[in-house]
Amino acid sequence: MTNLKVALQLYTLRDYDKEDFAGKLRKVREAGYDGVEFAGFHGIPAEELKATLDSLQLASMGSHTRIEELLNHLDEVVTYNQTIGSSYIVIPYYEMTSEEHVQALIGIVKEIAPKIRAAGMDLLYHNHYHEFMNDFGDKPILETLKEATSANELNFEIDMFWTTHAGRNPVDVMQQFGPRCKTVHLKDMVSRESKEMTELGTGILDLSGILAKAQASNYEWVVVEQDRINIDGYVSVKQSLDHVKALLQGQGN
Repeated sequence: MTNLKVALQLYTLRDYDKEDFAGKLRKVREAGYDGVEFAGFHGIPAEELKATLDSLQLASMGSHTRIEELLNHLDEVVTYNQTIGSSYIVIPYYEMTSEEHVQALIGIVKEIAPKIRAAGMDLLYHNHYHEFMNDFGDKPILETLKEATSANELNFEIDMFWTTHAGRNPVDVMQQFGPRCKTVHLKDMVSRESKEMTELGTGILDLSGILAKAQASNYEWVVVEQDRINIDGYVSVKQSLDHVKALLQGQGN
């Protein structure tokens, strides 16, 4: 068993404390998170953000970075993430409605991955549900991405909600991707019919099984994310984290 750490994807709190990013980070730390996964840096210089993180004893596990930034400003992205101590640079989304799109992404990965790897970080791909479809080709897009790249080029951040949304079993997918799956996004679903997001522990996902698999696979991080929230955001992220911690405690983390 590993000492699994829990980060918050800050996209969850995008509508909160827009003018006080340091204050938002402080509240995330006060909620009990070990780290954060960024979705933009709000123009803050890397050294300043690193000092803020250090003062809060909050780690940067990684950052979601738009493909345009990776193509047009890769050096800056790599240097910034190195400075703040990120382990992962994550492609958060890529539209793939044709085989040409899939091959274009594979080409991009092969172009940018060496520089990210040389800087001591992993490039990850974060899925939604469309990557489990195979409207073209002979296998789901996510499997094509895995088979067309090496572990030195691309690994995966499997989103448990979108995996379930696509009708797949999250733990089975974690098993299928093996060491190529470096971390997971934890979010819960009210029901398979509504496909509505909800706080962890209030829906249908087998979070205990997911966390047990994450520990058995020696993940360093899992990430809490909830795109749509119906209660106060800070209450939501605290509630989700408390549930994760209770499950981990029960599993001996």
